[in-house]
Order: sequence, then structure tokens, then C-alpha cells
Amino acid sequence: MGSVEHSADPARDDEAESASYGELETEQVRQDLTAIAVRQGTRPRPGRRQEGGSRAASGGLADGHPRYNANNVSHIQENPSSEAESAVRQDRRERRFAQRQALWAITSLDRVRKCGRTTNGNVGDGLAAIVVNGSVAHWSGFCTCGSIWACPVCSAKIRATRADEIARAVAAHMTRDGGTAWMVTLTARHKRHHDLAPLFDAVANGWRKLMSGRAWAGDPKRGVLGERDRLGVRGNIRSMEVTYGTRNGWHPHLHVVLLLSNETGEELAYAIHRWDKTWRAWMKKQGFEPSKEHGVKWSKVTTPEEAGEYIAKTQEGKHIGNEIARGDFKNGKFGTLAPFELLEYFRQTGDMAILPVWQEYEQGTHRRRAITWSRGLRAELLGDEPELSDEEVAAEEVGGETWALLPAESLRAIRRVPGLQTRLLDAAENGGFVELVNLLTAYHLTYQAGPDAPKTEASPAAS
Repeated sequence: MGSVEHSADPARDDEAESASYGELETEQVRQDLTAIAVRQGTRPRPGRRQEGGSRAASGGLADGHPRYNANNVSHIQENPSSEAESAVRQDRRERRFAQRQALWAITSLDRVRKCGRTTNGNVGDGLAAIVVNGSVAHWSGFCTCGSIWACPVCSAKIRATRADEIARAVAAHMTRDGGTAWMVTLTARHKRHHDLAPLFDAVANGWRKLMSGRAWAGDPKRGVLGERDRLGVRGNIRSMEVTYGTRNGWHPHLHVVLLLSNETGEELAYAIHRWDKTWRAWMKKQGFEPSKEHGVKWSKVTTPEEAGEYIAKTQEGKHIGNEIARGDFKNGKFGTLAPFELLEYFRQTGDMAILPVWQEYEQGTHRRRAITWSRGLRAELLGDEPELSDEEVAAEEVGGETWALLPAESLRAIRRVPGLQTRLLDAAENGGFVELVNLLTAYHLTYQAGPDAPKTEASPAAS
């Protein structure tokens, strides 16, 4: 996927917001637009809607059902089609559960401390259950925190659901309605001494600056159209992403999918240039002016799924397994880390230098929205489909067959054995009820066979 960065005169201040189209450097912005088109193998033609090259056209994403089971936190469907997919899903689940267990000891948020640890009474007082749905097992009866920012388990589940919603909405816009879509990334210069909260605020308020003023909205009283109407902007879906660099500190940046219904090359070129100038002027005023290589980057959306992953991608980063333990956090040997890479580093090393960094992240993102739709857009594209909050998505259960009920003393014992919470699920998935009972017995865990437990010689009413 190609992209191009756009630089503008850094001396321009936020007066660029009120610049008219005629004052913009037409030749330069046309060159910018051509550079994007050449890199991506397609040239926008004035007056024509661009056909969205989408798997949705053949796969029916716009009208289909969500790909992600509400209780399945990986990007694989709830019934894996191969042993390899099952292994990948189990590996992701094991890592996320282990990170959450490490998080219980350092989190500053009470709801996160209770997530997956405190029972909610839904399956009986003090009880939790192992439930099997198809070929996937899950726990039922625990509290969930619903934190898209801080909890590796809830976040993955929420983001999987949001990615599906966004993909289906963008499919409706591109495939059903013939619109186009662009992915826009907006960044700010950041240094290690900068606190997260003011950086976050500067980026969030910079977006509001872009979406206001005559250049954007026009002047209805004088019959002057703004950028919004010239491009036929249907709306936008945006998300804030936060990463941390051991050299340059916090890096909050904004991802936007902009949906257009009347795209032309010339009008788009004006918008690209205006956004860059306005963004740079705003960030300069806040003390976070982007470098020439960064700032505002535009890329054409080619598939609805691409847009969903772009907005709702997980915060797990690129470091896998023990690789993250090979760096030294205190000496700044890491590059940029995603939030749950910070958590993984702590889990593997126990390095308490991570504690103030993690807690600043928790407090700096707490109660802030991660993913936002412009007003009315979701209903327009997804109809009357219910809109669940993050907390509701995290708490939603898909049901299934209840194989075992475990009391409080067994749950406490499970927490004392790292990885046992997921090993029990793996046993149910890979070896069935007999293997689950064998593992419960091996650890001397009291349990009661659930109402849907398979009838075998190894399924006593209680143990």
C-alpha cells in the first residue's frame, strides 16, 4: 500500500484554515495527488467515482454476518478450519491471558484488576464455568473491564468486533453505494520529556481544527461550498493509537478513514494540501510541529477489510515471544513499542522501570474514546444494527455447552499456577471433556460437571 508525506511551509500558522481554494498552490498539490496515484497504481479521474477493488464485492461483506465471534479474541473465526489456525488462536490467547495476569499486579484501574479474576455471579455465587462452543472453549462467569486501552484480553475482543463493523460499513459505502475512501494518518513531533496527556489533547484538538472553518464547511450564507461539500464527504471513522519509544517517548497519532461520494482529482488535491498546512500550523502552535517527513499521510483504501484493520488494529506490536526480553528498557535499546509490548516486557523481565510508564499510559487514556464515528454515519451504513459499548462487547458471551463449574477455592488455585487458566481451555479444545477432567484432577481442583458435560465414565457429578 503506497503512501506519500506532504510537507508545507512551517512558517504558516493556523490562518491557513481560512485560505480559499484559489490561494492554494495548485501545481504543487496536483503533483502530490499524482504521486499518490502513481504509487498505488491508479489515477483518480475528475468527475468519476473510483471503483473500490474489494473482496466485499464477491464475499458479501456489506450484507454478511460479523466475522468475529464475540467471545473469540483472535482474528480467526470461532470455528478454526485447521489445526494451524487453532494453534495460532491458542497461542494468542495464552499470551493475552498471561499479560492480563501480570497486569493485575501493576494496574492503577480497579476494573482492570478484577477482569478475568473476580466472578460476577452469572453462573452461581463465586462460580466460574468452562463453556465449549463448537471447537472453541471459553470461561464464563468472570467480570470484564471492557478497557480497549489497558486490557489485552478485552481490547482484542473489542477491536475484533470494531474491525468487523468498520469493514462492513466501508463495504456498504464502496461496493453498494459506489463511494471512495481514504486512510489518513496524522502525527505530531514528540520527545521523551513530553507527557502523554498534553500530546493526546493536541492531536485530538488538531482534528477538530481540521473539521472547522470556512475551508471545510464553506459559507452557506454566501452560497460558497467548502471542502466537505465539494468532495461529498459522507463522514469519517477515526481512532487514536498510542505507542511509546524508549528514545522519543509517547507517540499518540490519529488514524482516519474518510468516506467520499464525489471525489475528483483537483478537489482532493486541494484537501491534501490544506490539511497538511492546517495540521502543521496547529501543531507548531502547540509545540509539537511534525518534521518534514511526517505530519499528514494519505493512502487510498482498496478493500473494506483494510480500512477495518487500519482503524481497529490491535495494540500488540511486532515483537513476538521472548524477543522482547532481549532488549533493555532502561537503556533505551528498544525502538517503538505498542502498549501491550510494554506489558509483555514487564511480564517476562519483572523490570519495575516499566511501572510509571504503564500507569501514565493507563491514566492518560482512561475514559478517552479510542474509536469514533462521525455523527449519524454508523446508522446510515449499518442500519438499525445495535451499537454496543466497549463494556457491552467485552461482557457479551456467545454461550455453548457448560462442561464444568469451578468454585472459588479452585479459581484461587488456578491463579497461582501461571498459564493454567488457558491450559484448561486448551485441554477441552484438544482432548475433549476427558482431557479437561484429567487436567483438573492432576491439579487437585474441585469441580462439578456442568449440565452439558458429555456422558462418559470420566464425568462424575462432582469431584
